[in-house]
Amino acid sequence: MNKEIKKETVIKSISKMVSDKEAVCSYIKGKTSIQTLTKKGIKFARPL
Repeated sequence: MNKEIKKETVIKSISKMVSDKEAVCSYIKGKTSIQTLTKKGIKFARPL
């Protein structure tokens, strides 16, 4: 049973990473605003 839960969690995690990557790519291309990324919980590091 634990393996099923872990497998489900991993699949959800991977799908979230893929959607986040697509959102960041669209931001870089200028198609998405920074507010949209912050609503999804994506934060950019500030340069030193």
